[in-house]
Amino acid sequence: AFDGAARARRVVPPQHLLAGLAHYRAVGTGTPVAPIAAKLVAAAQATARSVDVDADLSALIDGARGQASVSRLAIAAASGARASIAGGRGIRYRWPDCAVWIDSTAKVAGGGLPDARIQLTQTAPGAALTGRAMVAAYDADASRVTLSPIDFRASPNGATRITTRVALSGPLGDGRVDALRLPIDARWDGASRLVVNAACAPLAFDRLRTAGLDLRRSAVTLCPLDGGLVRIERGALRGGGTIGPVRLGGTLGNAPVELVTRRAEWRLGERRFALSDIAVRLGDETRRSRLDVVTLGGSFGSTGLQGRFGGASGQIGNVPLLLSGADGSWRFAAGKLALDGALTVADSATAPRFNPLAARAVTLTLVDNRIAASGTLFEPTHSVKVADVAIAHDLGGGTGHADLTVPGITFDERFQPRQLTELTYGVIAQVVGSVKGEGHIRWTPQGVTSDGVFRTPGTDLAAGFGPATGIAGEIRFTDLLALETAPGQTLTIKTINPGVPVMDGTIRYHLLPNTRIAIEEGRWPFAGGTLSLEPTVLDFGEAQERRMTFRVAGVEAAQFLQQFDFKNLNATGVFDGTLPIMFDALGGRVDGGHLVVRPGGGTIAYIGEVTQKDVGFWGNFAFQALKSLRYRDLDVVMNGPLAGEIITEVRFAGVAQGAGAKRNFLLDRLQKLPIVFNLRIQAPFRQLIDTGQSLYDPRDLIKRNLPTARTDENKRVPPPPVAPLAPPIPIQPSESRKMP
Repeated sequence: AFDGAARARRVVPPQHLLAGLAHYRAVGTGTPVAPIAAKLVAAAQATARSVDVDADLSALIDGARGQASVSRLAIAAASGARASIAGGRGIRYRWPDCAVWIDSTAKVAGGGLPDARIQLTQTAPGAALTGRAMVAAYDADASRVTLSPIDFRASPNGATRITTRVALSGPLGDGRVDALRLPIDARWDGASRLVVNAACAPLAFDRLRTAGLDLRRSAVTLCPLDGGLVRIERGALRGGGTIGPVRLGGTLGNAPVELVTRRAEWRLGERRFALSDIAVRLGDETRRSRLDVVTLGGSFGSTGLQGRFGGASGQIGNVPLLLSGADGSWRFAAGKLALDGALTVADSATAPRFNPLAARAVTLTLVDNRIAASGTLFEPTHSVKVADVAIAHDLGGGTGHADLTVPGITFDERFQPRQLTELTYGVIAQVVGSVKGEGHIRWTPQGVTSDGVFRTPGTDLAAGFGPATGIAGEIRFTDLLALETAPGQTLTIKTINPGVPVMDGTIRYHLLPNTRIAIEEGRWPFAGGTLSLEPTVLDFGEAQERRMTFRVAGVEAAQFLQQFDFKNLNATGVFDGTLPIMFDALGGRVDGGHLVVRPGGGTIAYIGEVTQKDVGFWGNFAFQALKSLRYRDLDVVMNGPLAGEIITEVRFAGVAQGAGAKRNFLLDRLQKLPIVFNLRIQAPFRQLIDTGQSLYDPRDLIKRNLPTARTDENKRVPPPPVAPLAPPIPIQPSESRKMP
């Protein structure tokens, strides 16, 4: 028999055990586990460098049989760590059957190790070892772990089960998690297989902060994948977890945020994770931003997280732009989130102001609660570059801005404005020219503002009121998103042709809400007078007729004829009038155009030569008498479509021979009558000038009609009567009176 004590000083364990501990220093990098693991490894290494051991021993030997007992064991390390086993029946060992029987209490404290008290119980030699460990909260830098009482049971073959509930707080990426709670059920087969949580368990936290996101208390159900939440088999790490559906709430910056996902999962062996059907809502109801992502997946490792996303869409607050079809890649490391990809940008208005655009080469970074993004917008069907975009947003203050730079959009036969916006359909076409400029959008929690400036050096186009060339000018938007400007915007127009071409005009205008244009004034020099466009408001927000009224003032007939190259024709007289034009998606029409000569009348004279050889004796006789006329009154009324036939009614009154006309007895008598000529011309509007020229140049008319008149006179056969479709306007009214 033996009953005594044993003592050992400065015991140093094998160095390979110390070296093995070093591998656990980097466990859980970027999580609350990392500081705890590092502190535990450092404390264990310091403890193991040198220890003193004291034990109270007893032994009883009976031949080949015997039993040894340790009633007290105390370990003291130079680091200050202390461990002891005492109480109960201690630790007993029996031979020759090598049976072990443990009934005692172990304690650990000091030296950077957690304080623990472990009750060890074994009902009989060779029976299962059961126990309960009470471990105090353990702090390491900013991390803390607390464990509920740890219950364990170890079978003689080594199979062990440990159950507890862990609560973990500490750093998570660039943020922090507080009181992350999860029940633990770990099972080891005693050889090479460890499984943690083979069944679903509740996962909860009090608070989670990362990358500007601050989530309030929440709970989800965490279920295992691949056999366990953590599974280690023959040294290989396996297992994983899945949660969902999940709904989380909190703040992002200073704005309320809600996150929903249908499912999230991760696999430790493949070091991959995936989320599906993610919905993020940021801000209150008055300025809510949204982000929806169909799929988001990636991998995790020592360098951070990275992966791809697909089917993303969203909208920033009240900014009327819809983002959709976003696909690309992402990376998260060292507190920085970076995305690269492509998406589609569209107008959120019920009646879109522009067609969807393709955003390509999009990049986005999130660092310190600040988002910076850039990309290039293209018209998708022709890959025409529209604008470069740069965006900045502060999650903390909810403020940001977007800058758009349009280096130059060229319109030609291949690419027209309608491919950018339907607002131009039925308004302009056949556009040739270029536009460049810049726009700025700013947002705060109080609202959204925007402005911009765009310019064209010279653009040609066709409109409902006719073709125009050389349109140049600059437009400054006070509200770019609403397409509004201040009054006094100016365009210069080289030529415009609402039926008769006019040149070198200027239009002052401004843009109103709801896609309306307020014309302040349009003015052109025209044949010694002016052609002006009266103030009006054109509404392009819906399909409707639009009215523009052109006013003619002080137009001189002589300059008009010279401007439009009427050869062999002179005229005098000054005209005023209006030319109202109605137009819609089908085109334009003149509605009540009216020109009137000013008091005093004027003259019309043919200055070319006509001989008897040209028109015969009687034709020459008539022409020489009528080649120059004076008139007192002249009215012109026009109605009809610009692209079709215009009805032009011309009324001459107070007609007399002018200078250079040959007099004869017949005309001397006719001049004493109150002659009024009513002419009705029906012809395509843009051919009226040619028609008028042929009317004023009588040679062709006389050539064509005089032989027919002679033939009819010789035949003396009256033509069959023709019933008119409508009462014609008489060339000469029936009323007459003698002139002095």
